[in-house]
Amino acid sequence: MKKTILAVVLAGSVLTAQASNVMSDSDKNIGEMVSDSLFENPIGMVSQHPGYCSIFHSWGFIGDSLCSGEHEYHKPDGSKGYIDLYDYSWGQRICSATGAKGENYSQGGETVRGWIEHFWNAPKNNNHNIDAKADPKQAYIIALGVNDTYRKHPVGDVDTDVNLQDFTKNAQTYAGCYAGIIQRIQTIQPNAKIFVVTRPREQNTNEAYNEVVRRMAILFKNVYVIDLYKYAPSYEKGKDFRNQFFLGGHMNAAGYEYTAWMIMTYIDWIIRNNMKDFEQVAFIGTKYQY
Repeated sequence: MKKTILAVVLAGSVLTAQASNVMSDSDKNIGEMVSDSLFENPIGMVSQHPGYCSIFHSWGFIGDSLCSGEHEYHKPDGSKGYIDLYDYSWGQRICSATGAKGENYSQGGETVRGWIEHFWNAPKNNNHNIDAKADPKQAYIIALGVNDTYRKHPVGDVDTDVNLQDFTKNAQTYAGCYAGIIQRIQTIQPNAKIFVVTRPREQNTNEAYNEVVRRMAILFKNVYVIDLYKYAPSYEKGKDFRNQFFLGGHMNAAGYEYTAWMIMTYIDWIIRNNMKDFEQVAFIGTKYQY
């Protein structure tokens, strides 16, 4: 599947986001500027409008606390508490902006291995008894890896840990389980568009996990990378993004809203640069095809 890279001008209201590794014109010589589109940051200008992200009418959001709109609060005794507020999640904010329907297949503390058990194999074991198999969607966003990093789950190797013929034989590593999630989705919705999200830049971000995420777009058809590590503002403590958009260890309402804008802008950019890939979105999940 060919995935082209072209220069794009986003319409509508835009917000400037600082890119972490995109070169400025002053950093490039004349020869490099000829290929300027290669240095484009898909979310260098973050739009508050969904653009072509709105062509999807049903979404599945697969992730952990940051995918669940989780908020940290303080109990009367001073200890911390955590609550998943799905209405505030960036996934539901995307649905609100696009008029689509979406389901949160996510909960605080989730890992790739845990997701398969809690939302696929035994859905009564997740906090809301949600079965990811019950209602296939046109599109999915997968944002998992924070808890895998914290718990030091083995990264594994995409080349050895993924069985393309039988996902039940995948290794129980981040690579094997991440691929297994995609493979399971494709059994219930073969033509679904799947967007995989790298973990943003933080103090303890391990790029080995992000490399696994990036490889998914090479390994599987209909998978696209939203690379927040490369293009989003830094989430590190003391940086502007964290000061504005975090409440303790999780985002606040504005942070989840801004994340929705970033993801919609990025997906709009992906679609604009791969229009042929998305020309039959309306037929996903139906008996029709062109």
